[in-house]
Amino acid sequence: MAYSTVAAVKLVLQIAVDELKYDAEIDAYIVSGDEIIVGLLKKSELSVPDIVPKLIADASAYFAAWLFRHRRDPDAAEVFWVEAHKFLDTYVESEEEVAFKVGSSA
Repeated sequence: MAYSTVAAVKLVLQIAVDELKYDAEIDAYIVSGDEIIVGLLKKSELSVPDIVPKLIADASAYFAAWLFRHRRDPDAAEVFWVEAHKFLDTYVESEEEVAFKVGSSA
């Protein structure tokens, strides 16, 4: 199951939802973006839960948008990469905080 949707990526890219010519390409980028997320989460010994948190869904949409834009204009794509990492970093920090609270004796 994908962490994001074509519609969510279109929203990020400011492409009309009824514009269908990019759907297959965006769908493929969602798959790739989700794998980026999986790889980055492994560094923190985390994984995506069965119910995808909003922060992960947003990171997925922004990674897919980055891949889409990078193919057309690599310099303009950087903003999507940065935003994707903000969402993912926030998720990792929140999960590490929860793990610390559960593991501590305070």
